Amino acid sequence: MRGLPIIAGLVFALTGNAAFAGGNCRFPPSRPVVLKDMGPCRFDQGLLSFAGDFKQQTACLVSPVATFGKIDGPRENLPVALGDYVGRSKELPSREALTALLRERGIDIDFALDQPIAHAQSGDPVSRSATYFVIHDTSSPNYMGRAWPADIDTDRSINNLNRYSCDNKIERAHAFINRTGAIMLAHDFSVPWRATKFEMAPDFGNALKGLFVHVELVQPRKRYPGRGWANDFLAPSPGFTRAQYDSLALVYAIASLRAGFWLIPAFHAVIDDGIFDKHDDPQNFDLAAFADSIDTLRRTTGRLAGAPVPAETAR
Repeated sequence: MRGLPIIAGLVFALTGNAAFAGGNCRFPPSRPVVLKDMGPCRFDQGLLSFAGDFKQQTACLVSPVATFGKIDGPRENLPVALGDYVGRSKELPSREALTALLRERGIDIDFALDQPIAHAQSGDPVSRSATYFVIHDTSSPNYMGRAWPADIDTDRSINNLNRYSCDNKIERAHAFINRTGAIMLAHDFSVPWRATKFEMAPDFGNALKGLFVHVELVQPRKRYPGRGWANDFLAPSPGFTRAQYDSLALVYAIASLRAGFWLIPAFHAVIDDGIFDKHDDPQNFDLAAFADSIDTLRRTTGRLAGAPVPAETAR
């Protein structure tokens, strides 16, 4: 995501120590989306699917995203934790195991584990269910030319999820995860929602609304020298924390349980590649770390369910 919403008349673009309270949000208008093609992963309008089998789609949709949004991919090899599972129900945690895990982690959020996930065509129950799990970064707050705080992973200003909360419920994603691993659920996963330019292209009407689940990872940015005064191209390295990957794996498992299969992960920048003013997120995303967190979650939910613990998968 590039830029923060305008909340209660203020633009939260810079950091501070205030605890921002949610208010009514509005987002700066953007020019109409014009598609040159169906993107690098070749979306099929008739099938509501990207090209290839589940593993091929994943390899393309999680192509590494370099600075300025340059796409380096598709990946030649996927971690086993993704490649052997996407599109399948293999070792999908049970509702009871995930409930126990949420309790063990002290997470008091109603994820409606017994409810279905969104469907495409703006929620048409006979249309394809949500299939893609889109990973974003907030690209905010923007420190411009200033130094990072002493610890960006625990800084309260950076990690305040209230800055992304909207009283009028138009948050840009289903869920937000800060660098401590805290989760804010903005929209239930049954709610058809759009958060990429590609989904909003007039070519599709509302067909893609509900096909994607969107998750934002909090990542501050800075100005990249020589690229204009107000850019946000410089991301921290590492881009995200282990706590974020662990919470992302949890949200991924919850959404997948509700879909009935492991969703296909995708990066925002890859989906929007080729579109004017495309975004560049997520920056510095470690796919191996995400896979490790998924492996850990599968072992933990196996233990909590009293089932044999799956062996750790090798990358």
